[in-house]
Amino acid sequence: MKIPLWLIGLLFAGYTAWCINYWHCNVCHCCDGAAAATTATETSGVPLFNWNSEKPVDDPKFPDWKKDLLATKGHQGDTLVITGFYRANEAGGEKLALARAASIRDMLDPAFPANRIKLAAKLVDDDGLAEGSAPMISSDLTWLKMVLKKEDSAIIESDQDVILLFPYNSTEKESDPKVDAYLKNLCEKHKATTATFSVVGHTDDVGSDESNMAFGAARAKSVERILRSNGIAANRITTNSKGETEPVAPNDNEEGRHQNRRVVITVNR
Repeated sequence: MKIPLWLIGLLFAGYTAWCINYWHCNVCHCCDGAAAATTATETSGVPLFNWNSEKPVDDPKFPDWKKDLLATKGHQGDTLVITGFYRANEAGGEKLALARAASIRDMLDPAFPANRIKLAAKLVDDDGLAEGSAPMISSDLTWLKMVLKKEDSAIIESDQDVILLFPYNSTEKESDPKVDAYLKNLCEKHKATTATFSVVGHTDDVGSDESNMAFGAARAKSVERILRSNGIAANRITTNSKGETEPVAPNDNEEGRHQNRRVVITVNR
């Protein structure tokens, strides 16, 4: 049976209209009312803000959302960028958006170090948030990858651990003034306490298992020497090597290998 051309055209027009409406409301979230309500209700735990409010509304599911967020940290050393939103008619403008971002940053403390968080502001189009309306998402969180040159080192802090990233084929940190200064301050902070230090060396997978185990040990020992030279007694420091056995990133590219060339200092208070 032949289908009339006018019927084919009608079906095609209807399908096109449905696709446009679906994209408009579910992808770009440009619709009024219903789409805005869906955005708010389907993201339970995500910080939601009232009109002109710097602080998110209380949500008992926020701890679960926070846990999920921190579980997606990505590579060590990545920076969390929190972008606060503001609407054209909201009081405070960009200042309000930055305050919203700062409030989320404070809610993540101390699980995620503040020195690895950047705040930003963004003007958004009318998305349904208005005076008297239901609270809505007014922020966006993204990860900014840490990019290092092959010859660079880096210091990454977390709540209890300090991670030192090593340049390629390097075991010594004495030549890096930035690392020296950091470790000196770390020792000053704990010199008069009873804190102990666990220092573990890691490597990428270039080379044999045996050589990488030795490389990891040498890296840990080089850090131990700096700690001892800055007043930490030897009996307060333990060193170990994991070699290439505990990678935190793929070893199939230089960025990943750089992430794996590290010493982890754990301060046991």
